Amino acid sequence: MSRIGDFVSSPLQNIFKAVPETTTATSPDMDAGRVESEDERAPDVSPLARQLAAAAERAAIRDSQLSQQELGKLGIRIQMDLSKSVYGLNKPLNDAFVPNTDDPELLARARQATEYVNGRGQNPFNDLSMEQLALIGYDEEGDFTKNERESALKEIGHRYALWTRYIVDKDNAEYERTGLSDNAIREMIAYYKALPAIEEAQFFNYETNLSMLIGKKELPRGDEADSLIETILKTVRNLEDEAQHAQPVLTPADEQDKTS
Repeated sequence: MSRIGDFVSSPLQNIFKAVPETTTATSPDMDAGRVESEDERAPDVSPLARQLAAAAERAAIRDSQLSQQELGKLGIRIQMDLSKSVYGLNKPLNDAFVPNTDDPELLARARQATEYVNGRGQNPFNDLSMEQLALIGYDEEGDFTKNERESALKEIGHRYALWTRYIVDKDNAEYERTGLSDNAIREMIAYYKALPAIEEAQFFNYETNLSMLIGKKELPRGDEADSLIETILKTVRNLEDEAQHAQPVLTPADEQDKTS
């Protein structure tokens, strides 16, 4: 079972971590008397890094202008709209869409995302941080294709599912050992706090609701033995349900043929 630390998002200032960068060569017709060290050469960042930088600026403005409740509602609306577009009537258009660029990296990534949301191949964003994934998934300005954005949100949902299994096991073990779930609750709160702002906002009053359960203890009483655990894990389960809600199960092609 993976540890929670594997899934906690990095701070915004680290959004470019693991995004490849290259360095431009010095110009062949540069002044003969001018010598540039390697550190002085202008970095040529990858297309993804440039897109993430622009998306980060837009996200910072958006987050600063909305209350937490407004931001949470916006995040849920974006997920629902994107899901309807990617899996609904616009699906053929989204799958056929080609970015208006000659950059082979952008074109290849768009193709890979389309393959992925159709159940084929790997997610092009499975190595990114939670912060980077949220920048892509919730960006509505057109830098990323809808299938790319869906791929990013699906990876967030996958990590939620992994973390949920981890914290459920930890909570059950702690409750069996002590009759309390204080450590698991504190870890839940820390996890939510570390999420990107638009993700954290979608769980509204999680900190208040969970904090109220710290220190509470119940003795097993027949069918009510797990009632405290059920209460504590409600937020976690809702989180995973929300992640799954926008990720409908893809119907295999052969199954689609049978129903048509």
